[in-house]
Amino acid sequence: MQIDLGRVDKTQPHLFADTLEIVCVATGGPVSATDAMGLIATSVAPAEEGLSRDEPDLNDDGVPDEEATSITAERHAIYVEECFRQLEYRGGAFGAAYPFQVDGNLLKLSERYNPLQCLYLFLLYASRTRTFRNTRGLAQELADYFELISRDVLRKLMPSAADVIMFGPNSDDRRKRFHTDLRTALPMLAKFMGMQMAPDWKSEDEAAQGDASIDLVGVQKLDDGQGGWNVFLGQCAAHEKHDSWKKKRAEADLDYHRSRFHTKVRTQSVLFVPGCFRQTNGEWVNKAAADNVILMDRLRILRALQDQDPAVLSSCWFLREKQLNGPAAHAFLDLI
Repeated sequence: MQIDLGRVDKTQPHLFADTLEIVCVATGGPVSATDAMGLIATSVAPAEEGLSRDEPDLNDDGVPDEEATSITAERHAIYVEECFRQLEYRGGAFGAAYPFQVDGNLLKLSERYNPLQCLYLFLLYASRTRTFRNTRGLAQELADYFELISRDVLRKLMPSAADVIMFGPNSDDRRKRFHTDLRTALPMLAKFMGMQMAPDWKSEDEAAQGDASIDLVGVQKLDDGQGGWNVFLGQCAAHEKHDSWKKKRAEADLDYHRSRFHTKVRTQSVLFVPGCFRQTNGEWVNKAAADNVILMDRLRILRALQDQDPAVLSSCWFLREKQLNGPAAHAFLDLI
């Protein structure tokens, strides 16, 4: 299991906690507060933590050069303390799905993984894909597989009779039920959703390739042809920071597609993210990031699925096949 941690977001506990969890799996653990301090010391400072012109940072350690070493150490100790509080919160919130144990200032890896813990690890990796940039193609594979898992979660959010499809150009649904040419597929998708194409829509204005920024669609038909059905638009954002979700969140709203589709009723927007977007009190890290959308983060995804669901078991298979299970490889043998 090759990892490249790169920049460590020490000032954001939910991201710093992800980093410690990945290190714990990669090394077999445990990871101590001292280890966390070491990660901070060796990390490149994030651009958003840049200093003003009158605070030179020639050694690129994220603090003014004239700041005393003792003050810097105190600052870093606070970051580590907040991180471990986040880890303790996760232990309680995720329960049996949490593949770690927090013992004071030690983060330990579970001796064996149950299926939901496998899914937790997959979501952990998918939320920090840059960790695997040295393994060719793995970051994209994580993102693609996350979309498959998100599809199964969307099915859980809708009535059992609902039809949930993936609209990505390489998906089986797109090839078998719609068309690989986007210009042909969009009118077919409109019919599937019980909608009509916008009066001024022209196929020649669309590219032949792509998915029109539509990842997932769920439809609960209420009759055979009147439209006005229950429709969910889902977007998947395997991105680390919520600032990068903005475009995906907009794309999950039908208003983004007004130039294409005309509908009688509002659709429901869902944004799937693999990160644990929580403060230690369970609230969102940034409430505005969850506006106008059902935000399905790591906690909600795990609570939506059961340990024998196909999406859960397939995540175990993925980790084993890609050798992302860390030193505890034996723990997977009886799960697949």
